[in-house]
Amino acid sequence: MFEQINEDIKFSKRELRKKSKNYEENFNQIKKYIKTEIEEIKKLKNSNKSIIPEISFDSIEKDNFEFIKKIKKRGCVIIRDVFDDQKVENLNKQLENYIDVNNYYDDQKKKSHLDKYFSDLKSGKPQIYGLYWSKTQIEIRHSEQMAKVKKWLNNLWIYENDEYKVFDPNRELSYADRVRRREPGDDTLGLSPHCDAGSIERWTDNSYKKIYKDIFSDNFENFDPFNAKYRDRTIEFESPAVAHVFRTFQGWTALTEQGPNDGTLQLIPIAKGMAYILTRALLDDVPENELCGSKPGRALSVNKDYHALLLEGLISIPKMKPGDTIWWHPDVVHAVEDKHFGKNYSNVVYVGSTPYCKKNLEYTLKQSKKFLEGKSPPDFAPEDYEINYKDRVKLENLSYLAKKQLALE
Repeated sequence: MFEQINEDIKFSKRELRKKSKNYEENFNQIKKYIKTEIEEIKKLKNSNKSIIPEISFDSIEKDNFEFIKKIKKRGCVIIRDVFDDQKVENLNKQLENYIDVNNYYDDQKKKSHLDKYFSDLKSGKPQIYGLYWSKTQIEIRHSEQMAKVKKWLNNLWIYENDEYKVFDPNRELSYADRVRRREPGDDTLGLSPHCDAGSIERWTDNSYKKIYKDIFSDNFENFDPFNAKYRDRTIEFESPAVAHVFRTFQGWTALTEQGPNDGTLQLIPIAKGMAYILTRALLDDVPENELCGSKPGRALSVNKDYHALLLEGLISIPKMKPGDTIWWHPDVVHAVEDKHFGKNYSNVVYVGSTPYCKKNLEYTLKQSKKFLEGKSPPDFAPEDYEINYKDRVKLENLSYLAKKQLALE
């Protein structure tokens, strides 16, 4: 298998280099763009000005062309006050009770070896809980507010082209994900910079090659990271470490107040930053059978050996209140701070935006079978903690919207 992967990498690198008149010069032009973006980020940071675009939940449906331009430039957005503070406080307590009453910590010690997702990320494994079907997660994931947010996010993309309609932006499917509960003082549970939804596939998969065609063929200025064409047709490695859906945005909802130095999210807010990663791997100093450290079936690791310039743009997110949400493009590099210096738990519920399309429907149907059995979803390690958990959400507990999003209606 590994011999074939090595050959695929070598073949793809030769093929992709040929698409450029001068692949080194192509990288240098992209590097200039990235350098300019990072200088702007640093300038804003030093002036204590906001970098990540922010908007209130009540304002998302108002026309704001300039604001949307900022999102498409930065590849991320904070949507404030999606949920009421008191409601989220109750949901956080409810989740804590779900964990305690079901003795999750004892279960986790027995099954922690099954989760290999973060095995190649140097900072170690973050405090992620392998839970998917708690009342707290279901209520947030399938709420009317979240449906409204995702619809708005999906419509930021170009979802139709002259060949086909990639997805329906107004119809959402569900992608069950985990929760993070990070205790104060923790210094072992950071997550180094990376991208999800494929690592070496971004160079070797035919659909990814089409998505990034302009980047490789000296037309970087024409590359639109928000053009969804072919993103629904990518084929990822079979691994409980890779998302097999197309997410217009990854994201989470804050269950507790958190911000810089609270052991929470960091981003490189450059929507076109992937171009630097892709073209850097084609340079001659990278071994011919390697892609700057990328490995199959793992997150796409971004490291200082090859991506030092890009990493200069890594910033911590601003202060988030309970009920606020943050969203980032699937190409955007993200991380989790190495140490939690705060005084309170840093808790979030992960929620991705997965619009209706064939790729996502196929996954959702598999996921729904797991839901009915109380098992972990297909994209995650088969820890299956919740099969016999008390207060796990079951079919009869779901709202009509939840059933529809889970393809059960």
